[in-house]
Amino acid sequence: MKFRIGCERNNRTILFSDILPDVIDELNAGDSFFIENIRDKWESYVGKILSAHSNPDRMFRKILFVKADHSAYANELSLHSGNILNKLKNDFGPHLITAVRFEVVKKSRYRK
Repeated sequence: MKFRIGCERNNRTILFSDILPDVIDELNAGDSFFIENIRDKWESYVGKILSAHSNPDRMFRKILFVKADHSAYANELSLHSGNILNKLKNDFGPHLITAVRFEVVKKSRYRK
């Protein structure tokens, strides 16, 4: 967080929403909050059936990695990756995600 040593105090209450971006940056937790926002909206991006069998997992170098519990669902998602990417860019801006990748994982490791 930014402490302003030597600066004059203004004796006013600071809103949490004003300091939240600084806290997120300091903890390097920006991707975690971003992933949670995507998970909340995932069903609206891919539909009820595909969202039950897939889950956004992580971000790495502006690529969103999504886990799927079967190769058939991963293939179906990859066919719709252009539409999914467009919806993500509309909601979160064009520069945060450049691609979406799908991974197949065993169900025992997959569950939310």
